[in-house]
Amino acid sequence: MSGAALARSKRLVRIVAVMLAIYAIIEMADCATVVLMHLGVIGNLYPHIAWPEFDELFSQQPIALLPVFLYFASLRGLSAWGLFRERVWGFWAAVLVCATTLLWIPFLMPLVGFEMLIDGTILILLFWARWGEAALFHTKDG
Repeated sequence: MSGAALARSKRLVRIVAVMLAIYAIIEMADCATVVLMHLGVIGNLYPHIAWPEFDELFSQQPIALLPVFLYFASLRGLSAWGLFRERVWGFWAAVLVCATTLLWIPFLMPLVGFEMLIDGTILILLFWARWGEAALFHTKDG
């Protein structure tokens, strides 16, 4: 494994960590939005969701969706932190949260392909850093 290839892989992981950190900040803004919606400060800013039950929750009890937003925000923030520190658990946390999003978004918001594009890009970059030319996150056993 060459030093230049290892440096490229580390740079790639840093880019992914920054992407996840920005994504976590956006998810925290969603948490704040849901709380403000519950308090009646603002109205429903979210597009219609594929399942009418979620639309009802957004309009009648938006605070009920706070755990969902907190799950994504905390796991994205945790994975970004782990990736900044080049930890294996950061890699797997990022894989978990991105895979969850990729599996869940088509059922909730079928017209929102942007989020799927970002999560797919993050997964591809992570897998490239993990199993690419200069693989990171490997143990001594391989």
